[in-house]
This record gives sequence, structure tokens and C-alpha cells, in this order.
Amino acid sequence: MERPLILLDVDGVINDIEYVGLGTDAWQTHSFRSHGYTLLVPGYMPELIRTLCRVAEVRWCTTWRHRANDEIADFLGIGKLEVVDDGTNSRFVDWKANAAKDLVAEALRAGRKVLWIEDFWGRLPIDEMPVGTEYVDTTEGWDGALLLPHMLPTWVWQLAGTSPSDTVTV
Repeated sequence: MERPLILLDVDGVINDIEYVGLGTDAWQTHSFRSHGYTLLVPGYMPELIRTLCRVAEVRWCTTWRHRANDEIADFLGIGKLEVVDDGTNSRFVDWKANAAKDLVAEALRAGRKVLWIEDFWGRLPIDEMPVGTEYVDTTEGWDGALLLPHMLPTWVWQLAGTSPSDTVTV
């Protein structure tokens, strides 16, 4: 199988914007500053993102844009990733599907799997993206907005040669 393509958001995926990690015993949350903002990242997240980077081509698809390659990438222990960007400075998310559409279509035509990990809040961009795009909505099925290992499709774990519970302790 060709290396899959993963589009990765930051807030509501890596950054615990709902603060669900605070005050729980589920995981340790690390706090750090980047570009004037405080991020709260669960302790399991760096290993999880490094696993994604091992098995796939991962690109930032975030309003952080190229800034995600600074302290965020450093904290996660990954190198700089390519960035999906529409050339604007919009802080809204409505630009993402249009900016990613051609990249995704090209990957799908090449026989690659495509996964978009985002806090969609139930509003998947199905009408805007090529058929075959898979989605992980980090808000689906619970009150938080954060990527949990079990949310990833089985094929990710098969490529990694492991399982969510073997790779990451939550």
C-alpha cells in the first residue's frame, strides 16, 4: 500500500481545548506556550503523533498553519511537516476543505488512503471533499474535543504493527 496521507489539526485534536484532561486521572496534561497561546497536550499525544508520522505522510491542516512547526512539533518530537494552507490568515476553519481538496484528490487517485483528523463537531465536509476521504471527528461520541487512540481506524494500527492499547496508555 502507498503511504497514506493524514491531514492533522491542532486545536481540538492535539491541544485539549475542552480541558477534559484537567482534574482527571485519565492522563497527565502538559502545558506549554507557543506564539502567545497556552496549549494543553495529554502525555500520550507525542507518542501517538509520532506513530502517525511513522506510518503516513502527515500534513498540518490547522489555523496554526506553519506556526505548528515551531514549539508544537518540537514538543511532539516530530520534524517539520508540510502545511495545507490557502494563503490567507483566516482564523476560521472554512478554508481547510478547499485548500486540501486537490491534494486529497491526487492522493486518492494514486491509490493512497486519506484520513482527516479534525474536531468537526459533527459537520464533516463530505460535500466538499473527494469521495474516499476518511474522517476522524475528535468530538464524536463524548463531551471533549481531543484525539484519543481508539478513534483512529484499524488500518493505522495495522500499519503501525500494534494496537492503541499497546502504543499509548491513556
